Amino acid sequence: MATKTSCKYEGDLPFNGSIEKQSRDYFQAFFKNNTDFVYSTDLEGRLTSVNPAFLKTFECTEREALGKTSVSYFNSKDKPRLNSLFEAALKGAEQTYSLEIKGKTGAQLYQVKKMPIIVEEQIIGTYGIGRNINDQKEKEEKIIQLAYYDHETGLPNRMNFMERLEERVRKARITNSKLAVLILDLDRFKFINDSLGHYAGDFILKGIAGRIKSVIGSDTFMGRFSGDKFIILVEKKVSLDETMNAAKGILKEISKPIVYETKEFSVTASLGISLFPEDGAEENILLKNADVAMNRSKQQGGNRITFFSTEMNGEAMIRLELESCLRKALQKNEFFLCYQPLIDLQTGQISGGEALIRWNHPKLGLVSPNQFIPLAEETGLIEPISQWVIKTACRQTKKWHKKGLGKLQIAVNVAASQFQQPNFVYAVKTALEECQLDPRYLTLELTERTMLRNINYSISVIKSLQKLGVRVSIDDFGTGYSSLSYLKHLPINTLKIDQSFINNLHQEPSDIAIVRAIITMGQGLDVKVVAEGVESKQQIDILKELKCHYAQGFYIQKPVSPTEFGQGYIF
Repeated sequence: MATKTSCKYEGDLPFNGSIEKQSRDYFQAFFKNNTDFVYSTDLEGRLTSVNPAFLKTFECTEREALGKTSVSYFNSKDKPRLNSLFEAALKGAEQTYSLEIKGKTGAQLYQVKKMPIIVEEQIIGTYGIGRNINDQKEKEEKIIQLAYYDHETGLPNRMNFMERLEERVRKARITNSKLAVLILDLDRFKFINDSLGHYAGDFILKGIAGRIKSVIGSDTFMGRFSGDKFIILVEKKVSLDETMNAAKGILKEISKPIVYETKEFSVTASLGISLFPEDGAEENILLKNADVAMNRSKQQGGNRITFFSTEMNGEAMIRLELESCLRKALQKNEFFLCYQPLIDLQTGQISGGEALIRWNHPKLGLVSPNQFIPLAEETGLIEPISQWVIKTACRQTKKWHKKGLGKLQIAVNVAASQFQQPNFVYAVKTALEECQLDPRYLTLELTERTMLRNINYSISVIKSLQKLGVRVSIDDFGTGYSSLSYLKHLPINTLKIDQSFINNLHQEPSDIAIVRAIITMGQGLDVKVVAEGVESKQQIDILKELKCHYAQGFYIQKPVSPTEFGQGYIF
């Protein structure tokens, strides 16, 4: 097949028979030793030469192969395409294509290049070179999987979902159809990770993802954005009623108990919904508005569904601005503490107080703790803020002691996220040492829910605090899971009866019975009992009769500045 052509090599080597032989040897070495299969055909497509890699790939001998058509070695379904490509190659056009070849190890993907053989400007046949690209394909698929799918759940990730949403919004504009975007965020899921570890969190997260997929229809597209946030695109049957029913089904399925290492967990979620085109004509706006609605669900306690409304956008902007200011409030010294006295009901004396944080915003004025505390918890700012509160309260208490105001106790509320931190006990110890306050004068208040997230961990932390000399109190007692079954295991010092039981104490016999039961329980467990939210002398009298130890509330004194603390209270 080779022809003589005039050529000059570097070094002015003469073109002679030895060089022609050397060139032929190089070609033969390339042909025989190539790991890609190589073959040539005549103008009829019959094989005229094949290399060892061809024989290995197609499991045949050279005698069997030569003279057969090359297409006979490929899948019959590919023959029409291969014949067409062969004709194109005979017209001088190089062809590259992919196809599967079945062998002993199963189907493998090959990339084949077919090109014309030209001798003296005449096409006399074709060459074919085939390379196994199965591994390459698997690597490419893995790269796509990493780029477009979430590793833990296998769901489409944010990039994948946004591409789908953009495509569907574009199509919906043309077809004048509706879409619904649902954003779902698991309530307080961070505490599962913090208390049980991320392995348990991932296990539960996969289970939740599977549950959601089991109840959404084929006309939906689901993805995971980050952490415990999922997003769903509904493309058919989009109406308020049908979308609400679908959302209810999702929350119902999620709330079913999930078992991890023989323990049962109940998970709830906050869900927000935006509709196309009512709530946004662009994918980014739809997404943002669904997120705003989801945050409203979360602010209202979670485990609920909220449809977006235009009023929410204004509130979201205020919230965003508030968050931005909150991040700087600590360094700008915009926080301050007020103190509400705690009265010993038997002696009538102040025994201590509760430190309550306030925020004096430079433009908005006093911002309610009900506004900024939940925001601080969501953004992770609660930990440095809580640490500041503990230090400031300890420092102020030490000042009162030095002024001769008696050995006052100070109570400080502790956020759940702060209590779960591994260095929490060390941080408390450091604050006490810096302020030179005896630990026995500090009481840390925790809610029932905080303690029961992981009761074994809670007990170990409480014991470590008490080893320091710090006292521990259960705040808002009666609003959570109150029962002796867990209470007897918690090494606490104080119970604070929630004000909801105190409000109507002089009117509701049932409230008196509940308060009496809590006080009796406290006496049996050898813990002190505090009634909070006291607003009348009648309530004081009833509490004294029931032998409650301490009380606090507006009737005694509202939260005041450190200099006003203990002055002018009515008792």
